[in-house]
Amino acid sequence: MSAAVPSASPAPASRSADACYAALRLAGWLATSVAIVAALWVLFFVMLGEFTFAGAVLHLGNFAARYVAADLERRAAFEAQFWIASGVLLLVAGVLRRHALRDLFPHSKETADGQV
Repeated sequence: MSAAVPSASPAPASRSADACYAALRLAGWLATSVAIVAALWVLFFVMLGEFTFAGAVLHLGNFAARYVAADLERRAAFEAQFWIASGVLLLVAGVLRRHALRDLFPHSKETADGQV
């Protein structure tokens, strides 16, 4: 009677499942990081409104009125500043949340000479 010998490489279905798992983990991590950036923008306007709902809404209304009244060049400059600031916030949130991706790829316990 011969014992079943495990194959050295994982089955293609296992690789596909691992790839799907990694893609879903990355998508969830990215969605959470983007949600954090949106929450930081909300917090910014709440802080401007002195932590009151009415103050935050008044600042948002003032902001919206000035944006609509601005010419196209000023709007383009504002949009560029907004996306740069959002990118920086996303980068900071990503760096602070990097621990969530630590277990995405399992670390091999194999040493440089091939020993386990």
